[in-house]
Formats: sequence, C-alpha cells, structure tokens
Amino acid sequence: MDTVEQARVYARTAYRITLQGSLDERWSDWLDGMAVVRTDGHGAQVQTVLEGELADQSALVGVLGVLQGVGLGVLGVEYLGRNQRAIDLKDEL
Repeated sequence: MDTVEQARVYARTAYRITLQGSLDERWSDWLDGMAVVRTDGHGAQVQTVLEGELADQSALVGVLGVLQGVGLGVLGVEYLGRNQRAIDLKDEL
C-alpha cells in the first residue's frame, strides 16, 4: 500500500502553481527562482505555469503575494513533494 507523504511547513518542497494569464520568464528572480513557462490553456485562455523548489511554506506565501500584486489569478497550487526535484518544464514544452 502506498503511503502519502505528509506536507511539512518548514521543509524545502517543490510546487507547481498554475496562473491565468501571461507572465514573462524574467519574473523568475522575483519568484524565488521558480521556472516560468507560458502555455496555451483551454480554448483561447493563456496560462502560466510556475514550478520549482521553495525553502518552506512561508516562501510559498511570499510567491503568492507577488502574484497577487501582479494581478494574475491563481488557478491551482500543487504540492510535488519534499524529496522530488522540480521538473524543468521548458524541456517538456
């Protein structure tokens, strides 16, 4: 039986954040180095996917605060795991 890894507040963790709208790759420095990839969404909707490791959940809150300031809607936040390295989406697209 598979065990589910428990999320920890104070642990380095990989996340995937999906946004509604377009965000330039130059924002990566403001987003704690997360990879920024623009994708075509459902229909004509453009989406941006951020993926990478953050120091802890307070860093995640900081990234979400930056996104709120930019005015892009957050469609989803996915926990990828503590021991899993973030995937560089640029190689997949």
